Amino acid sequence: MANKPVILVTRKLPSAVETRLRRDYDARLNPDDRLYSEHQLIERAQGARAILPCHTEHFSADVIRRLPAEVKIIANFSVGFDHVDIAAAKKKGIVVTNTPDVLSDATAELTMMLMIGAARRAGEGERLVREGKWKDWSPAFMVGTQVTGKRLGILGMGRVGQVVARRARGFDMQIHYHAA
Repeated sequence: MANKPVILVTRKLPSAVETRLRRDYDARLNPDDRLYSEHQLIERAQGARAILPCHTEHFSADVIRRLPAEVKIIANFSVGFDHVDIAAAKKKGIVVTNTPDVLSDATAELTMMLMIGAARRAGEGERLVREGKWKDWSPAFMVGTQVTGKRLGILGMGRVGQVVARRARGFDMQIHYHAA
């Protein structure tokens, strides 16, 4: 493709993503992963049709007003979009997108890890090993609590809550939830 569309990528992304961006676009990458100032962001966006930011970049009404006319989309590499003035983007004809489910599995997995780690005293055990204080095993040593068959309360049954519930079913947990 002779004239690939220019895309400004504001943060360093996984190498596979950057490789594909370079293949399909004239990608302006951020190899140092430095947070751009408003001035740098606007300057680097010159000639770009798209900006791929994370939640760390803030697109106020003033920043959006100063973006070049070529920018048609702000495609967030993040769940939220509260860092973008949506009304200002709409007024300028810029589409704003996000990736709402990108962290649901990871967050649910971390939730399960923390729950099991707390129940099984993993933090305490890890400290004993690192300090060289882990001695002989005994039937009552570091037993902790079994999560299998326990009742799990989930406050909020959104994307993450639903994934946590699915993971917890693998431990035969009784799922109780409250969704507003």
